[in-house]
Amino acid sequence: MRKTGFFLLLFSLLNFVLADSVLAQAGPGQYTEEAPLGSWNTPGPHSAASLGSGLCELTRSVSSSILYTNPALLGLLPSMNISLTGSYNQTQLFRYWLVNTGVIYTSGNLTWRGWQLEHLGASCRSGNWTLAIGIALIENYGRPGVDYRQVSSGIIYHRLTISQSGIQTGYSIGLARSFREKLYLGISFIYYRGSTARHLEEIWLQSEIQMSDRRDQKISGFYPVFGAFYKIGFRYFLGFSLTPPHRKKVTGESLLTYITPATEIRINGEARDIIKQPFRIGFGGKVLVNREIQLSLEAMYSDWKHYSFYYFGEEQNRNFRSTVRLSAGFEYSGKFRLFGRSWLAPYFAGLAVDPQPDAEVRSTYYYLTFGSGFGNESFRLTFSTALAFESGSGNHLKRNKISLTLDLYPDKFKKNSGENNRW
Repeated sequence: MRKTGFFLLLFSLLNFVLADSVLAQAGPGQYTEEAPLGSWNTPGPHSAASLGSGLCELTRSVSSSILYTNPALLGLLPSMNISLTGSYNQTQLFRYWLVNTGVIYTSGNLTWRGWQLEHLGASCRSGNWTLAIGIALIENYGRPGVDYRQVSSGIIYHRLTISQSGIQTGYSIGLARSFREKLYLGISFIYYRGSTARHLEEIWLQSEIQMSDRRDQKISGFYPVFGAFYKIGFRYFLGFSLTPPHRKKVTGESLLTYITPATEIRINGEARDIIKQPFRIGFGGKVLVNREIQLSLEAMYSDWKHYSFYYFGEEQNRNFRSTVRLSAGFEYSGKFRLFGRSWLAPYFAGLAVDPQPDAEVRSTYYYLTFGSGFGNESFRLTFSTALAFESGSGNHLKRNKISLTLDLYPDKFKKNSGENNRW
């Protein structure tokens, strides 16, 4: 009887720790194990100007963060540029892992909040060539933590905690060349590394029984980004970007434990997995209405229907559809005088429609963005806000993001303050 009870208990343990595949009754929708926080359709970091202009990033030469979207625009940056972007992200989730998929239920959406250093980069132009380097936060895998406690008369009888964290960092180098100041071509190479940590622990304090599931993964990979930008006269501009399909290499380690006063069971596991990332292609156009006003319109296609994901040796079902993200941006370049010198003050506004790839739960984010800034020939400081409202999942998720970007132009520190700066 003791042996039979032991195997029944072990069987229950394995069913519990694999609950996301055995017990889950509702699919997580957008937030699968590997889903980036916020949106699947984010190829790289956003500068504050890009975020404030409806996520437009194929025709706007505002920061070296364009290494990740359209490296051809590097040729339009000032001759020397150092750029730093920080952001605050607040994202709501409802279904993920064991939360609201069959094991743990909440009365509403949960929220992940956090500050992050999103991008640091520099560029330098010599003649028709521009070289740039950068480091950026490409993806965030964080989830709101859950700490469930069963309490009676002030005594905790049962406690269940789950957590997930992780980031993916990209290291990039890019090169752009201009041809007669009309056509610009560029290429960047991005090597990325990252990790995720996914932990579950359940404790019955009175009977001193503890069960846990720990899964840690390391991610690495490489991909190029090709870009082009073309001027049609003085008012019209076209942008193009292509990211080929590539593979992420993932190495994972797992540890399942079951501990009682009389028994201790530990099961270790290792895996080497592959994630097949789809290609992305983007097109955009920009119009200079006059010296102060410019309008941008962009579309980015992601071939998610050819995406595949392996998790600890098993291919996971991902019923994905390809998506097209649409972005529209507006910018007004104002000027003012303060302390006896001229200053530039841009104002941004934009809209974006961002459908997510899950074909069963057709979720779409709708963005309203705006921002502003100030600067002169030596520096500029821009800040923006994006408000996103989700429709389709039935949970009315929201996402808010605030970005702050500082751009420095070292070669202009000692020049006349009356020089014009390019925005």
